[in-house]
Amino acid sequence: MTTRDTILQAALERFARTGYLGSSIQQIADDVGTSKSSVLYHFESKEALLEAAMQPAIDAMSALVAALPHAGPDKLEAVPALATGFVDVLMAHSAAVSVFVTQRGALRDVPVIGRANALVDAIASTLVQEAPSARVLTRVSIGLAGVAFILGDALDDDREHVHPAEMREIFIDTLLELCLAQPESLESAR
Repeated sequence: MTTRDTILQAALERFARTGYLGSSIQQIADDVGTSKSSVLYHFESKEALLEAAMQPAIDAMSALVAALPHAGPDKLEAVPALATGFVDVLMAHSAAVSVFVTQRGALRDVPVIGRANALVDAIASTLVQEAPSARVLTRVSIGLAGVAFILGDALDDDREHVHPAEMREIFIDTLLELCLAQPESLESAR
């Protein structure tokens, strides 16, 4: 890992744990064991650091969103790939997910958060077009938001967490159950 990469990782972890607004360049430098001037050599500002730290997650989610319109004639065929891709992207970028989920309101004027919001809107609008019913759309939306929230909250060190492979399986299975459950089977379960 380069110094730049180390700074990015430390910054993202600090932003996720203590908040972007509650973090300083000096704290990030201390986390890395370098000087504030070294951090500023690589990133001109804290906002530039946030931008660079969030960009890999934005890129991965953008690729997932770009694949959504190619869902095919049977809209439900795309659901397993969407669920798996969504979970994999969020798990690979859990610290960025945490920053977005927990701080997006406070950071709404920051361009990288605006781009993340646009991706969420693109996923939502695609789901509206692809969902066979409002019931399915609502279940899918709850599932996707739930996965994002749980992953965003998973950085809380005070709780024991499920092994990542098992968590991935649980997330995908739950999303598929929410997306593909037939209304009749839901009625009989009540």
